[in-house]
Amino acid sequence: MSADASGTAPCGQGENVIQVTVFVEQLDEQTYRAETTQPITLVTEGRTRDEAIEQLRVLAQQRLTAGEMVCLEIPAVALPHPWVPFAGLWKDHPDLDAVLEHIAEARRHLDVAESEA
Repeated sequence: MSADASGTAPCGQGENVIQVTVFVEQLDEQTYRAETTQPITLVTEGRTRDEAIEQLRVLAQQRLTAGEMVCLEIPAVALPHPWVPFAGLWKDHPDLDAVLEHIAEARRHLDVAESEA
């Protein structure tokens, strides 16, 4: 891993160590799998749990030494709210007031029932 032009490591990582979470699972009596997705996707297998983890550490060092870690900022894409097309759909409907009153009445009944419970 290399530092950027300002001399600081990318994305807040330390200069000498990157800590990653590794998922380890026993596949059968003689095989363990160790895998991680951060900072890069890696998967190894070994005859023991420790062997699988050590192989993952070695593979990670090889891959990270051969490449470069950079922090990329991508602006969020403004997506319209999925309900926007429905906003105001019923505003001119002749039964809207009756429906709203029915909803309010149902809410009042629920409030009374909850206060009595």
